[in-house]
Amino acid sequence: MAKFKTEKHKKPNPLLNSPSRSSTVSKIKQKFSFLKWLDPFTYVDLFVIPQVKKVTDSVVVEFLVNVFFALLFAWIIYTLLGAIFGTSTPLVIVYSASMENTFFRGDVMALGKVSSTDYFGPEIKVNQNIQSVAVNKYLTQSYDPQGNFYSFTLNGNEFLYKKDASIIVYGAYNPTSSDHGKPIIHRAIAKLVALDGNFVLTKGDNSLSNKRFDQDCGNISQGFEKPDEPCITLYAIPLEQIQGKTFFMIPKVGCVKLWLVDDLFSLVSTGKLPSDFKGIC
Repeated sequence: MAKFKTEKHKKPNPLLNSPSRSSTVSKIKQKFSFLKWLDPFTYVDLFVIPQVKKVTDSVVVEFLVNVFFALLFAWIIYTLLGAIFGTSTPLVIVYSASMENTFFRGDVMALGKVSSTDYFGPEIKVNQNIQSVAVNKYLTQSYDPQGNFYSFTLNGNEFLYKKDASIIVYGAYNPTSSDHGKPIIHRAIAKLVALDGNFVLTKGDNSLSNKRFDQDCGNISQGFEKPDEPCITLYAIPLEQIQGKTFFMIPKVGCVKLWLVDDLFSLVSTGKLPSDFKGIC
C-alpha cells in the first residue's frame, strides 16, 4: 500500500504577509531603485555578458570579464560623477562614528564643489599669517565642565560652537596620528580670513567621541610637527584644500566595503570589530 506523507498546516505569519509591511518594503526599494545605475555590474550584465555568452560558455572567462569590466565601469562612473559634481572626490564612505547622529558609519556621501560663498560658520578676520601655525597662537578655546568644546575667542570676541555650517571633506594632516592622510568628513565651524588666505576650522558632530575640535592640538614642535595634544589635523584647513562639501546621503550602502575591508581586517588583526561598529555596520 502506498504511503503518503502528510504535512501540518502552517499558519501564515501576519508579519511576513502584512500588506502594510509589503507596501513599505516596496516603497523603500522603489525609492532607491536608482542606485542600480551606480552599480558597475549593472552595465556589465546589460552590455558585456550577453556578448560574451555568444562566444563562450566558460565560467572562468565570464568571471574574469565580470571583474575587468566592473572595474572599468566603476572608474567611468566615478569620473563622470566627479565631472558633474565638480570635484575629484564625488563619493566617500563614512567609516567612523564622529558625525553621529547627523549620519552614520557606512553611509555614502555625495560631494559637490566648494565655493568661497559657502557658509563655513562665522567669518573672522585674522591679522596675521596662519598657514602651518598652531591655532592656539591666535585663538583661545573654551570647554564646558564635561570637557566638551563650547566656544573660542579671537580678536577679543567669543564665538559659540554651532552645528549649522557646511559639512566638508578634507585630508587630515598629522604625521603622529593614524588619521594622517585620510579623508575626514566633519562640519566647518568657522571661516578664518587671514593675511595668507582663507581657512576653515572643523569638528565632528558627535560630542561623545569628538569633544575637541579638529585643530585643537596645543603647541606644535617646529620641524618635527609633534603636537602637545592628540588631534586630527595640525593646522586650519586652507579653503582650496577642501575636497568637497556634502549635499546628498545614501544610507548604509558603504557597509559592504567596510565589511569586506575594514571590519574583516580588524577581526583578523585584533580579533574584534572596530570600536565604531554599531548595528549592521
